[in-house]
Formats: sequence, C-alpha cells, structure tokens
Amino acid sequence: MRVVIVGAGLAGLFTASELTRAGIEDVVVVDKEHEPGGVAQTVRRDGFSLESAVGTFMLPHPHLSQILDRIGVDVIRAEPSAALRYVYARDRLIPLPPTPKALLAPIVSIGAKLRALAEPLVKVGPSSEDESLDHFCRRRFGDRMGKMLAWLAASGVFAGDPQRLSARSAFPALTTLEKKAGSVVRGGLQQRRRRPADVARPSSHLPVGGMGALVQAAASLLGDRFRGGFDVASVLHDGSGWRVEGLEAIRADHVVLAVRPQAAAALVDPDLGAALAGAVSAPVVVVGLGGTSDQLPLPPGFGVLTGPDSGTASLGVLFESSYAPARAPQGHALAKVIAGGARKPEVVDWDDARIIEIISSEVAQILGTALDPSFVEIIRHHAGIPQYEIGHSAWLSELDALLGDRPGLHLTGWGYRGVGIAHIASDAVAVANRIVGGRHV
Repeated sequence: MRVVIVGAGLAGLFTASELTRAGIEDVVVVDKEHEPGGVAQTVRRDGFSLESAVGTFMLPHPHLSQILDRIGVDVIRAEPSAALRYVYARDRLIPLPPTPKALLAPIVSIGAKLRALAEPLVKVGPSSEDESLDHFCRRRFGDRMGKMLAWLAASGVFAGDPQRLSARSAFPALTTLEKKAGSVVRGGLQQRRRRPADVARPSSHLPVGGMGALVQAAASLLGDRFRGGFDVASVLHDGSGWRVEGLEAIRADHVVLAVRPQAAAALVDPDLGAALAGAVSAPVVVVGLGGTSDQLPLPPGFGVLTGPDSGTASLGVLFESSYAPARAPQGHALAKVIAGGARKPEVVDWDDARIIEIISSEVAQILGTALDPSFVEIIRHHAGIPQYEIGHSAWLSELDALLGDRPGLHLTGWGYRGVGIAHIASDAVAVANRIVGGRHV
C-alpha cells in the first residue's frame, strides 16, 4: 500500500511517523518548498534563536510524547518561571501566579470577581445552537470577567475575535466541563480530583535546537521519501486509488492532504474544493526583539497577553529568554511579539519601519521600561492562524460527509480540529489509524 502525504509541516511529518510505526513503509511526503517544516521554522541570527510560530508544547501528552520519542528529538522542560503569566490591563503589568491566588489578581473589579466566583451557581445551561466564546464566558462568569477571559483565551491561542470564535469548536474542553458537571469550575475541580496522584501534570517543554531541529529529526527518518520542491497541481481519483499530479504523477492508495484547507481546495474536485475554501484564518506578524539584558529587561515568566481595553496591535509578548535562556546569548534577552490577528489584520501589511516603531513602543509601554533592541526580526504570516468561528463544527461535518464519498482521501493539520502541536499529533494518530484500519493493496 502506498500513501502520499501532501505537505511537510508538522502535521504531515507526524502522520508519516505514525504510518511508518504501523508498518506502512511506502510513505511519500511531498512539499512545494525544498525544506520541510511549514511554519515551524527556527530563525538563527547573531546568537538569537527565534521561533517563527509556536515554540513550546505541553508534556506529557498521550500522543505527542510518543511521537517525539519515536522521532528521537531531545526535549527539555522550560524554566520553572514559565508557569507565571501576566496580563496587561488597567495600564499595568499584572502577574497571574499558577495557583488559586490568580483569582485575586486585579484584572477586573471586586464586583466582577464576586460574580465570577458564583459561576457554579449559574443554572442556565448551554443552548443547542453554536455559541460564541464571548457569549459562553459572559454567560458563565458574568459580563466583565467573561469578557476578559474570552479575550485572553482568543488572543492567546487563535489571535482571534472572541465574538466570532465558536466556544465548542475552539475550546471544547470548557464546554465539555459545563456539559458534564453543569459548571466550568465544578467540572474542573472534579477533573482535578480524578487525576491519579502518580500522573505528572503537563508543563511547558521545548525541543533542544528549536522547532527546526524537531522538523529535521522527523524528516531525516523519511530519507528520500521526503521530496521537496514538489509542487502539487491536483489530487484526482483514479480508478480504485488516487493520482497526485506534480513534477510527475504519483499513484497512491491513500492521499493525506496535510496543508491548509485553502491550499487543499485548489487541488481537489470542485465540490470538495468549494467546501474547503470556506475555511477562515487571521494574518499575524511575529516580531523578535533582542538585546542585552539592559537594553531589553524582561521579567521572569512565560509572557503577557494584552487585555481587551489596551488598544494595542500587540496581542501578546513571550519572554523567550526568561523561560528558554538558550534562545539568547549569555547576558542577552529575547522577546517575541505576536501582533495583528483577527481584530487588526491590517498589521501584516504595514511596512517594516512602522511595525518596528509601533511594536517597540507598545512593548515598552507594556513592560513599563525603555527599550533599545539591537536585534529585530519580522516574520509575516499572511495566511495566518486558522479561526474556528461559529459554524466550524457544521463545516467539519460537511467535510466528513464529502470525504465519505472519497475513500482514501484524508485531511489533517491545524485547520480542522485543534491548532496546538498536541492537537496536530492527536489528529495524525487518528488519520494513521483510519488508513491502517482500511488498508488495501
């Protein structure tokens, strides 16, 4: 049985790893770029290492941990201070310790906190209709705290708009807690009590050498089964199998499209393509700012998210060298700013000078100190981060129905069932299991 995977980002590489683990050796991964990785790249310059997209993941995880072990990439825990997060609200940097004391943080008024603490008493259950993240959080925690929680969650994961994101699609863990326990807080406490005492709680980890090293380790296992510079023109059903047209035609029993839904739409038949073209994403800009510790004084911790009333183009700042010291030279610091997103998509089209001026000014405002960075790197992600907006679950059901009429064709990646690396790993396992379960020669 031959499987062709279109796309050599993490989704494609993880799926290839799972298939070979299951004993399917005839796996070919093709990508239009000559190097694998997709958006998962590590930019190294002047002793700094900047991740172009996500640079950490939570471990242990039932699927991701096993995939990383099989790939053979070394991972280390982030510094303990990574558990400390901040919110920029009310014109100041407010720490959120990783304990129940976070409830005392002055991100909203005392009245809003009291209403939020009454969440277990809220009897109004979920409606049968798809609900925005903003509406869900306000319904459960009150208007002011709900607005804050929805904003921070939407910004931190999707760079999205909480009024457009679907609560059950973007944050299914939250809605599941309410569904099972009638309360997010009560469900969370029950879940915590059920966790076995000998099971480690997940914490932030990072690959030694950066995401680029992880990608290279995964690709090296493929050898010549990875074919870069292979621009796919179409994926067509061909008798009992499929034909991938590009530099040459490759016949396959199964094809996995591990590219963005919008890119996949251009490769398949018109009906499936029209459905895939309905995917939504938000452009973002990543700005790396580095310098000596005096030029860029960073507090300990993982980073800061800006609150809903900050008015900044910056959605958040990651304190890269605070939780991952190897990402900056000795005596230096590195910050990574995420800007734009669904609420300010125009940022991706600003020229370099404007981005540097505005983002540097905002970071100085957030940190409450003057900045004089000697290292600046701008990475534009025009395609951006997928947005699981209201209607996303119905869209997935539509895709599943269409795929049911196209046996042997599969979709995976962060455009569908989770944007985190752990989600991508879980989906890779699911896709591989479907292929192995339905294998034919």
